[in-house]
Parts: sequence; C-alpha cells; structure tokens
Amino acid sequence: MTLIFPLILSLFLKGSSCQLQCVKEILDDKEFSINMTGHITLESGDCTWIPFELTFPKNKVTTPYKKIWFQQDPQVNVNIEVVNNMESESENTLRIDGLPRGEYEYGFKLEWGCNQTYIFPKRLRISVSELTRKPYVRVSPMTEGEVATLTCIPHRLCSDRGKVHWIWTKADGPHEVQHDHSFYERYISREMSRYRFIPTADDHNSNITCMAEYYDSTVETTVTLTVKFPPRILNGSQCLVDGKLLVCVCMSRGNPPPPITWPLASLTEYSVTSSSSILTVNSTFTMPLADYHNSTVKCISSNELGQAEIEIPLQNYTENYWSDWREKADTNLTWIAAVSFSLNLILLTSLIICAYKRRKNTQKNLCEENNTYASLNRADVQQEYSIISPQPR
Repeated sequence: MTLIFPLILSLFLKGSSCQLQCVKEILDDKEFSINMTGHITLESGDCTWIPFELTFPKNKVTTPYKKIWFQQDPQVNVNIEVVNNMESESENTLRIDGLPRGEYEYGFKLEWGCNQTYIFPKRLRISVSELTRKPYVRVSPMTEGEVATLTCIPHRLCSDRGKVHWIWTKADGPHEVQHDHSFYERYISREMSRYRFIPTADDHNSNITCMAEYYDSTVETTVTLTVKFPPRILNGSQCLVDGKLLVCVCMSRGNPPPPITWPLASLTEYSVTSSSSILTVNSTFTMPLADYHNSTVKCISSNELGQAEIEIPLQNYTENYWSDWREKADTNLTWIAAVSFSLNLILLTSLIICAYKRRKNTQKNLCEENNTYASLNRADVQQEYSIISPQPR
C-alpha cells in the first residue's frame, strides 16, 4: 500500500507538468504554404476532386495531426482527415459533392499536438452556376401501329440521378404521361428512363419532353416526333364540271408524302398538275367533258408503307349539275308561262271591255240622233195641222 500512493502522486505530477508545458508555439509563416487553384467554377450538382500541395515543418507538426477544410469560418469544419503516419499519408485532395448554385469560400488548417493550430491564409473560392447539362433523349424509328421506344438518359450528379418525368405536348396542350397509360411501359435504372407506346398519324410533329428533376435544379430536353404512316385520301377530293371541262381534284396525306396518279391509259387529251405542302399532296386532273364516258374517275396515292385509292363519282356532280340546270329552266319556263297567260288574260279582258263600251256608246249616239229627228218632224206637223180650222156645215 505504501508504494501505490507514491506512484499515483508521480503520475499526477507528470500530467501536471505536461499541461504546464502545453503552450502554443510561435510558428513561422514562411515554413507553411499550400499550393492550389484559387478559383474554380462548377455547375450545380457537380462532383469534383480538387488537388492541393502542402508544405510544413515536419519537425514541428508531429503525428497524429489533422488536415481540416473549413467553410469561411475556421470553426465551421467541412472535411477532416487524421494522419497517424506521415509515410502512409494519402494524396492531398478536397472532394466537392454537388453544391447548389452560389458562391463559396473554403480555407485549410492543420491541428496537432497540444492545441497547436496553423491556419493557412490562402483561400479557395468556388462559383457554382446553374445546371446546363440536359438529358439525352434517344428516339427509335416510328411507324403508325408499331411499338416505339423513347429513352431518356439524365446526367448523374454525384449521388443524385434525378427524377424523370415525360411531358407530351399535342394539339390540345401539354400532358404528363401517366403510369396508367394504356400502352405505357416505364423502366427506370440508375442511368435511364424508357417510355414505350404505339404512335398514330396524329402524333406526327407532336413534342415530347424528358424532364430531369434534381434537388437544386430541373433540366429538360424536347424532341419532335416523326411518325411514318400510309397515305389517306382526304374528303376534299371531288370532280366538278367547269363549262365544257371535267375537273377532278384528289388530295392525299401520308409520310413520306404520297404521289398521286390517275389511271387514264385510254385518254389522250388531258392535263395533270400536282403540288405538295408538308405531308399533303394535291393533284388536279382536267379534260374535255365530252371525251369522258365513264361514271367515275380513279385516284391512286401510294408511298413505301402502302397505297390508297378512291373512285370519284361523276354523277354526283354532273347529273346534279344538269338536273339543277333543268330544274331552274323548268321553273323559269313555268314562271314565264304564268306571266304570259296572265298578261294575255288581262289583254283579252281589256279588249272585251273596250269593245262592249264602244258598242254601247254607238247605240246611244244613234238613239239620240233618231230622237232629235223625230222631234223635229213632230214640230213641223203640229204647226201644219194647227192652221186648219174646222168648216161650218
């Protein structure tokens, strides 16, 4: 027991002497230096390793020591590495893990021994800009009625691979592709998102967007779909009569644009003019009406995916044309006949009335003349008889 107390006392005194000797040593700045890039630029979400070189007095900085990176304030440590053996010291690098947009400043310090610290005066500035690396979209060839595949490959940002959304913009506006889409299959791995569907002709020239959403930013890539489809004869195709000419127009739409032909081997006098606009082809066939004796004209349109044809009826237009003309002519003749009959009736009535009035006036005049003559005669007679007086017997 007598030996234990002296031993404890000896250890206590030794520890006390070490604490008394734990005084910060005055260091020479010329013996410490760090060589690194003073300013670097990154995009949001980038991962990078920044190398640096250290110079310090190894006879003063003893192991174990700490290599510490701090952000702005030396008390805000962001990376600490403990070195126990200088011979096994790893390469000096600083790892930056996907910083958000902004400006950052980092500093470096060494800690060793009994509260010994040296803060290097040089600083590392990092400028982080908005993410500009857009996802890559791969589009397989598209044909109407066949399964097509769209693949979106977003950039991997450190540990953030991004959440992928598909946005489809059609004539009625943008729509997010839902998981319950009838022809929807989505495969997500660490590096890609795949969307499968069956396109139609209406999907041609529509836009689909792959949107990659990260914790700090969102980037997107839009592609325009090209869908091949066989020709379709449009409703505006028709035949009309223009004077003495038969004019037929055939319109067809397809991708690739489908040329139009008119099978008219037996005819010699005719002309065909064609034009196209985007995926629509227009063809006009003209010939003398009197030279064509069939009831229809055939229009044929074809491309590498198929053929479409239509029999354009002539009677729907020519018969209606002549029947309309005859109907109008009959209507006009009926109207003219009615007017003519009415005028004749009025004229005949007028003549009858005039004849009647003339005859009546003639009779009246004759009566008046006879009466006058009679009265004159009666006056003379009375005067003649008045002068004869009776004779006495």
